Amino acid sequence: MPGHLTTAKPIPVPMDLPKAKAWAAAWTKARCEKALCAYLGKLGVPHFLPLVRKRRVYGGQARFSNLPLFSGYVFFDPTVVERTKIFASKKVAQILVPPDPETLRRDLENLTRALGEDETLRETRFGQEGRPVYVKSGPFRGLYGKLVRYESDSKLIVQVSFIGKAAELHIDEAFLEPAL
Repeated sequence: MPGHLTTAKPIPVPMDLPKAKAWAAAWTKARCEKALCAYLGKLGVPHFLPLVRKRRVYGGQARFSNLPLFSGYVFFDPTVVERTKIFASKKVAQILVPPDPETLRRDLENLTRALGEDETLRETRFGQEGRPVYVKSGPFRGLYGKLVRYESDSKLIVQVSFIGKAAELHIDEAFLEPAL
């Protein structure tokens, strides 16, 4: 797959969530996320695949890849394409439509902002206990999530509740305030 592994700089991670009337999730077959994105792009369907930069060493050389943050999930606008066309890609196992599309949109916007500010963002366990917080200042200003402490380390957990996935990033508690 072009751009998957390279010794040069990896493909830039998109920083903006595409405009869409609504969002749904396509649960893909194994390792088919990028292929589905290419297919949706050809159809002109707004889609979003959260990617994170991974560094790997092969034969003594460091290489970078942009890999899905949440493997198996591609978000797309279901209002501009028929379900049958999505399944025609032969890359999709199931289409998940949220009961509250507005909550999914807000979660994706929040995730997009986090991805744009922190390339160390990584998947973590969903449903961790934590205090709801809002980032009031600093580079992550505007993000919301849960504050979780691991010994002397503070992490902000950003969730996409609809699919039961979460990502974490390191944060200084001085930038946080309790969410109401």
